[in-house]
Amino acid sequence: MKFIKLVMSITLLCPVVSVQLAHAQTAATYPSRPVKLIVPFAAGGAVDLIGRQMAIALGDSLNQAFVVENRPGAGGLIALEQVANAAPDGYTLAVGGAGPLSMSPSLYKDRHFDTLARFDPVIWYASTPVVLVVNPNVKASTVSELVALSKAAQQQLNMGSAGGGSINHLVGEYFQEKSNVKWLHIPYKGSAPALNELMAGRLDVMMDIVPTASPLVNSSKLRALAVSTPKRSSLLPDTPTMQELGYRDFDVSSWISLMAPHGTPPEIVQKLNAALNKALQTTAARARLSAVGAEPEGGTPDRVTQRLKLEIPRWAEIIETSGAKPD
Repeated sequence: MKFIKLVMSITLLCPVVSVQLAHAQTAATYPSRPVKLIVPFAAGGAVDLIGRQMAIALGDSLNQAFVVENRPGAGGLIALEQVANAAPDGYTLAVGGAGPLSMSPSLYKDRHFDTLARFDPVIWYASTPVVLVVNPNVKASTVSELVALSKAAQQQLNMGSAGGGSINHLVGEYFQEKSNVKWLHIPYKGSAPALNELMAGRLDVMMDIVPTASPLVNSSKLRALAVSTPKRSSLLPDTPTMQELGYRDFDVSSWISLMAPHGTPPEIVQKLNAALNKALQTTAARARLSAVGAEPEGGTPDRVTQRLKLEIPRWAEIIETSGAKPD
């Protein structure tokens, strides 16, 4: 009887052991052919540039080609859906931005995309802070002065954005909620025209990512009041953080991660994670990130999971209360 039970136990364990061995063997030879990194935006933006940096780092570490493909559309969900539907073998990966991963599912509800269910995170690679900027003619040199002006002004201040549902629009809505003010949102087709209107004085305030706003701040064409991350930006070291100014838990950014389709062997996920964590320790990789205004992150895949669990409901609430719609 004991012998029969032992045989049955071994039989039940065999499939599990076989799967584990198969995964280990796959990871040992991975990658044996080129890997696609799908970027959810057009070439040239921060997410694309950082995605290409990840491709370089992975190629150097794993001795295989990592090829970037750009698939913009539907707030990034076209690219994410392509990757989520791919074979979970590590050969099709997504360069995930904060917008597509945590905002777009609520903006495009008809697509019914569940980020947490469809992906296995690999790594939180970098963050790009957002900065609150105003036209120099606005009579506010601090966030508290801007809040007071917003509440006292007879006419609403104008807030520009790169479009309805864009990250700078939603971060702006988030700040308004936290500070109990209301600005008039004016969307544009991209950050550049909105920043031009801000510099011209036809807009009062805007939230924008540091890489595009910092040159205008440093040339005194705009005034920076605060950055959105707990740590100050290396490109704007004199600009305080929202948390320094008393906005507890104010921590938002345009963060970039690498994501694999759900069901990817954990050994492959770990291999990719280790390669990118190692790259983030090098002077070259950190310099490349600094050049595009990004801050290195790294750590375990669970950091991405925890971030998504925080951000998905937060942005869902902001989108619901503000009535934000994608352009």
